[in-house]
Amino acid sequence: MKLALDFGTTNSLVALRESDGQTRILPLDMLTDPDMQTIPSLVYIHEDGRATVGHEALSLDSDERLFRDFKRGILATPPPQPRPLDGKLWHARDIGTHFLKTVITALPKQIDMLAMSVPVTAFQEYVEWLYAIFDDIPPEKVRIVDESTAAALGYAIKSPGATVMVFDFGGGTLDLSLVKLPEHRENTGGFLGRLLHGGSENASARVIAKAGRILGGSDIDHWLAEKLSNKYGFSNDGQLLQVCERAKIALSDEQQAIIQFGGQTITLTRQDLRELLEEHGFFTAIRRVIDKVMHTARQNGIFKEDIHHVLLVGGMSLMPAVQDVLKEYYGEERVHADKPFTAVAEGALLLTEGGGLNDYLIHSYGLRYLDEGTHQYDEFLPMGTTIPLDKPVEVVLRAAHDDQQALEIIISEIDPERAETIEVIQENGETIFVAQGDDISISITPLNAETPLQIPLDPPGHPDIDRVRAEFTVDANRRLRVTLTDLQKRRTLVKDAVLATIR
Repeated sequence: MKLALDFGTTNSLVALRESDGQTRILPLDMLTDPDMQTIPSLVYIHEDGRATVGHEALSLDSDERLFRDFKRGILATPPPQPRPLDGKLWHARDIGTHFLKTVITALPKQIDMLAMSVPVTAFQEYVEWLYAIFDDIPPEKVRIVDESTAAALGYAIKSPGATVMVFDFGGGTLDLSLVKLPEHRENTGGFLGRLLHGGSENASARVIAKAGRILGGSDIDHWLAEKLSNKYGFSNDGQLLQVCERAKIALSDEQQAIIQFGGQTITLTRQDLRELLEEHGFFTAIRRVIDKVMHTARQNGIFKEDIHHVLLVGGMSLMPAVQDVLKEYYGEERVHADKPFTAVAEGALLLTEGGGLNDYLIHSYGLRYLDEGTHQYDEFLPMGTTIPLDKPVEVVLRAAHDDQQALEIIISEIDPERAETIEVIQENGETIFVAQGDDISISITPLNAETPLQIPLDPPGHPDIDRVRAEFTVDANRRLRVTLTDLQKRRTLVKDAVLATIR
């Protein structure tokens, strides 16, 4: 049995690949919302430490014990402060582990392959956390795919060779992927028909560009709740958030929404919401992510006129103001919203068949070195590098000082535009992290600083002598490997060692 799990900030979904190749949503008892066929991403912690997950947690509305939006807390930099409860500190990862472990336990026991989707913005520590959760499933049966790429596969575009933009905007993250579809396909079924069953190199889809940031529908809920709280003196708590979320969703279909809360009846219009979003730099943030993808696209000779389809994924992509940004930039006729909630899981299922995309790195990677007593990082794998690598990337290493006894290999992920978060403390004491729409930062995340690869030097090294040649490769499973050769002794020190799993 082949399954896909789309873990979302607001809702999650499990899909099943049938023997005839069709996909369907797999409802899970007590977890799935029977009306939406999705699993609310909610966890309620009882006094005895038990966790109620998903649809059942909707009726347990204690602000203190009900956890929501924990996926974005797992992704956030810096991570949110843990919530104290019954003498214990609950971190976002603790709650996420409870949620995913409960979902996994409810899955059928005979699993041939499980595809798990992750945001484009996810860094190595998030992926490693997922693998730890799936420790009961053999690692060769778990496949990690990014959400935007999976969505491109799930949309079943019927235009051979088309260039498509996947705009994945959910409760917690905004992810964009620009994908070139295969040159050949059958007239029916998904575009991976030939890819999954072999064929020429023109049957492979190719990822051209990716970008993303931590920004989503939950931010709008918090912004709106804060505005109403300040204006009407409401308690800024979970109940107000739920009311704001319903109003936001209603405005996707209606010109105005009525909010009844705290004895007040408030009319909220689409224009009111648009002005609130402008105040928080919401549209600026969206345009920056689009610009980042298009910058990489132009470097590959692709311009906005060359993009045939813009595929919308996630509940936030249904907001008219968001669609207006895309239609203004790409043209209304290219923007599609046929399957915003199921495309990711369906595409992830297609990837379990053994096919895939010609992919590339969405982060840059650097090698740490000493420069006048301070640590710096020299980029050796730039963002956009196609993987797996056709040939190794060579770096020659020297000692930093005379008579150095050893070298060490420390790798870092480098992201020039990783969204930071600002802290919002609600009246009930719950700490929430909300994205700041117009902020830009540079993030450097060491991957193996605690366990660096140590290279003894015998005889000791000197700064003016080339001493070690490092040959870096990246395999199809995104594992960064290195082979080290002592240039002075002309012998191999390390052969094909795995340093990290990279993105």
